[in-house]
Amino acid sequence: MKHTVRAFSIGLLTSAVILFIIFYFVEDSAKSVENIDIEEMIEYVENEGYAVLDQQEYISYSVQKKQAAENAETEESDSTAGTKDKSSKVTKAKSKEQSKKESSDETNESSKETNEEIKKEEIEKEAEEEPENNVVHYSLTISPGMASSDISALLAEQNIIDNASEFNRYLDEHEYSLYVQIGTFEVSSDMSFYEIAERIAR
Repeated sequence: MKHTVRAFSIGLLTSAVILFIIFYFVEDSAKSVENIDIEEMIEYVENEGYAVLDQQEYISYSVQKKQAAENAETEESDSTAGTKDKSSKVTKAKSKEQSKKESSDETNESSKETNEEIKKEEIEKEAEEEPENNVVHYSLTISPGMASSDISALLAEQNIIDNASEFNRYLDEHEYSLYVQIGTFEVSSDMSFYEIAERIAR
C-alpha cells in the first residue's frame, strides 16, 4: 500500500514540475511576441515569402476576387448561350436552304434559265451602280465597353455603311450586338450587313 501511495505522489510531483516548466516557457514566448514591433513582424513574414494585407486591403481584394468570379460565370453562360443560338440559327438556315433546293429541283429547266437571266441582270445593274474602284476598306477596332451604336456610327463615318441606325437595328434584331467581340477587323463598303455582322461577332 505504501508503495502505491509513494508512486502516486511521485507521479503528481513530476507532472507538477512539467506543467510549471511548460507554463513558464509559454508565458515567456507570449511576452516576447508582444514586445516585437508590427513592422518587424511584417518584414519577417514577407522575407519568408508571404504577403501581408491589412483589413481594408483584404476586404477590397476579396470583393475584387468575387466580382471577377461572377464576371467569369456570366461570360461562360453568355458564350454557351451564344453558341446555342448560333447553332440553332445555322440549323434553321440549313433547313431553309434545303427546302429551297428541293423546291428549285421540282421546277423545270426553263424556269431555271429565266431565273439565272434575271439574276445576271441584277448583278450587272449593281456592278454599274457601284464601280469596284469606289470600294472603301477600313480596319475596324472594337475596344472593351464599345456599344453596337458606337460601332455603327464609326462605320458610317468611314463610309462603310450608308445608315448607322439601320445597321444598329440589324445587329439588335439578329442578336449580333450580344456577341460583338473585341479586336481589329477588316471591313469594306461592298460588304453586306450580314457579312460585316458575321465578321465582328463570335
